[in-house]
Amino acid sequence: MGIFECVMIAVLILIYTGQSFFCKVYTAHYPGDPDAASPVFSVVSGLVTALAALAFALFTLPFHWNWQIIVMGTVNGIILATYNFSMIQASRKGPYSVQMSMMLSGGILLPAFISYAYGKGLMPWGWPFVALIILSIFLVSKKEGESMFSGNRQFWVFCLLLFVCNGLYGALLAHQAAYAVTVNSKNEMIICTFATSALLNLVLGLVQRKKQFIADFKQSKKSGLFLLLCSLATASAIIVLTLLINSGMNTTVLFTIDNAGVLLFSVLCSFIFLKEKLSVLNWIGCAGMAAGLIGVVALGGA
Repeated sequence: MGIFECVMIAVLILIYTGQSFFCKVYTAHYPGDPDAASPVFSVVSGLVTALAALAFALFTLPFHWNWQIIVMGTVNGIILATYNFSMIQASRKGPYSVQMSMMLSGGILLPAFISYAYGKGLMPWGWPFVALIILSIFLVSKKEGESMFSGNRQFWVFCLLLFVCNGLYGALLAHQAAYAVTVNSKNEMIICTFATSALLNLVLGLVQRKKQFIADFKQSKKSGLFLLLCSLATASAIIVLTLLINSGMNTTVLFTIDNAGVLLFSVLCSFIFLKEKLSVLNWIGCAGMAAGLIGVVALGGA
């Protein structure tokens, strides 16, 4: 990796860590029904991200949009909306460690396999480090007293959806470079993805909560501020991620760092700044993930 990629990855990790913190504060101070906090965030962040991508292109998108990018972006928006819904449902029905393991593993493995099929995957000696990272994700996420098999059948269905959706979302983002022929057209994917996701989440919220969903958007000063900050962080992260993809960086290495690296940094920040306790298994997972990330970056790139 060059200096540009290293700097942008560091920025990406910081943005995602900030996003996680902002979301926690927003959820804690949300004045309405707690069940509505996530759907409201999905709608607002989707709209903010789509508008931010348009602004990033200085409102100069081409008059004739690339139809392949529009189709891919719309499909990715459906995938993102399904991912958000599955995340909420899985968090209510089973262990957090399994949920995180399935979600992040999908975000790493599916794009990696698809890239490998196109001849752009990891070198053979990079895969053992990926396996170490997958195991470490489970150990880092494991909470004391939590049973791996405590979730019901629906929980495993939603975990499988998280695995597939997170993987396909990344794979489609990576594949857009084959069709994005101009700098501006590279923003069409972001706009279509997040606008579609926001619209679907809005429709789903109206179906589930009817008129009450409109009232759910009412915020306190603090929750509104952190909702905006979290939405801006989401927009910034996807723009930086797209810049890295379009730079020609190995996407398997990128998505491995994007998924596992952010989790590792967030856990360590929570330990240092929020005084959250980590078990022995959590520390073993942190060490394994750090070793795996170093191995993937140093030895895995094709």
